[in-house]
Amino acid sequence: MGDVAEAIRPIWRTPLAAALAGWMAIVIGATLSSGRLMEIVPGEALPVLAVAVYAAPLPILLGWSIWAMLREPTTAWLAPTIFLAFCGAFVPAFGPLLEIGTRLNFESRRAVYDAIVAEAVRTRALGGPDGAVIGVRDGVRYRYRADRPGEIDFIWARSGAFAEGILYDSSPCVGRPGMLCADRGELLDGFYRHYRFIF
Repeated sequence: MGDVAEAIRPIWRTPLAAALAGWMAIVIGATLSSGRLMEIVPGEALPVLAVAVYAAPLPILLGWSIWAMLREPTTAWLAPTIFLAFCGAFVPAFGPLLEIGTRLNFESRRAVYDAIVAEAVRTRALGGPDGAVIGVRDGVRYRYRADRPGEIDFIWARSGAFAEGILYDSSPCVGRPGMLCADRGELLDGFYRHYRFIF
């Protein structure tokens, strides 16, 4: 009887359980830190990172879970159940988690944004040939036109097919007949808006 008990290991004491728990933690952590990842990962590498975190492990973990269940149906049936339940719950939770991650990154960099805005308004620094002032301060990339310091683009990610960041825009928008004020992203606080565009 003791031999049988030793042979049947609870699923939570197997390498599969560690792999599932680790992947779930990585997925949630990557989603919550997505704003910061956008800033530090090169734009060309973002799709590769997304596939490596979210897509590539799916068939591996599902296959491993089903194989474990077939080998030990008494306890390992939990593996595919937990895996599929997590995937099913993560789909509707992805958007809210992404927004929380955006807010966390914005709040953690808010002091730097405010300092750049204050300096842009105060100095109205001369830009390059196209009039643009481009710089980096404490890891925050920014761009604005010298003649419009009230509109500053804090660039998180920019590639040929994707753009994300924070736009500071204190310029008043007054709609005229036949023209509307453009939506410049989701309002975060004050004059700060978050934008995410897929071209």
